[in-house]
Amino acid sequence: MSRPWGENPGPPSRTARSDAALRRRRLIAIGAVLVILVVGFAGLQLSDNSGGGAAPPVTTSSPPAQTGPATLTAFSVTGAPRALLAVVGSGGAKAPAALVLPSGMTIIVPGQGETTTENVQALPGESMRVGVSNAVGSWADHYAVTDLRRFGKIIDGAGGLTVDLADAYPVGGTVLGPGRTKMTGDQVVAFLSQRANDTDLRWSSVLQAFLAAAPAVDAQDLTATDDAAAAVAALRSAAAPDVDVEVAPTQVVGGTAIVPSQPAFDQLVGRLFGTPAPVRTLVLNGNGKPGIGEAVARAILPEGFRVVLSENAESFNHPKTTVTATGNAFVDDARRARNALGVGVVQVTRVPSGLADVTIVVGEDFKG
Repeated sequence: MSRPWGENPGPPSRTARSDAALRRRRLIAIGAVLVILVVGFAGLQLSDNSGGGAAPPVTTSSPPAQTGPATLTAFSVTGAPRALLAVVGSGGAKAPAALVLPSGMTIIVPGQGETTTENVQALPGESMRVGVSNAVGSWADHYAVTDLRRFGKIIDGAGGLTVDLADAYPVGGTVLGPGRTKMTGDQVVAFLSQRANDTDLRWSSVLQAFLAAAPAVDAQDLTATDDAAAAVAALRSAAAPDVDVEVAPTQVVGGTAIVPSQPAFDQLVGRLFGTPAPVRTLVLNGNGKPGIGEAVARAILPEGFRVVLSENAESFNHPKTTVTATGNAFVDDARRARNALGVGVVQVTRVPSGLADVTIVVGEDFKG
């Protein structure tokens, strides 16, 4: 029986009471969510507010690790009877390291032919850098040259060096070593000035101590450099207590010539500095202009090439530069060389030379 309008209803049923309670709980839950959202939005607004108030906490993170090969510096100390020459690597994905280029080792200097490390040191700074870069198969980003006198003063400015000597050495009326030995600048100079068969070992031990001590090297300490500030910064960034200093492996050929021992030499360079194995390249001067070998080397060495031989072509009447790949496997390398030169055409030969992977005949279109 229906009730007339306005008449009070009877008590709600149990089902109606349950439905009402469920609706109340849902409303309460929705309200709580809305409150959380409003508070969160207000917090975001406050954190973005640059008009004042307390700044939000800043989370700092370590700088990303450097990747890629190290920055290389050709480092030369002149004035000794035997070569004191090295490549120092810093930055990149590798820890600081250095490679000593042994005294008397034969190096191919593009445009000048085969010579020893002593003669490479005697070259003007830029040519020295080209020779060192060609030796290690990777471009030296900087070069720094000093002499023994200045080198000794740098060491004295650092309070001396603690050098791990492999043997006992008579120096200046006293015996130094074996083991870790504190040496003054004058003692280091006298130690390296001796014409000794173990010069490479002496130089590597001094260089290791020098880099580990991180002495203050200034621009005026250098007798030649491409960029004093950059070269000094590169040497300073190579400072580390456990810096790895190695002597390049060599072998004797023909009974007299000391040459890099391959592939161990390139493998060691790659391990120390993270550089890839270089592409062997033959450079032939086909336009007759002087200095072509070094000019080509400056262009292609930074791109991962090594000049294994540079000489004159059969004639000087080549109007265009040709870059020949020895097989399809080296076509991309030939194209990269052509791009580095800025001129030339790429071609392929199926006849292996046994000497080089890429051959460049420099034509009149190359201006250097």
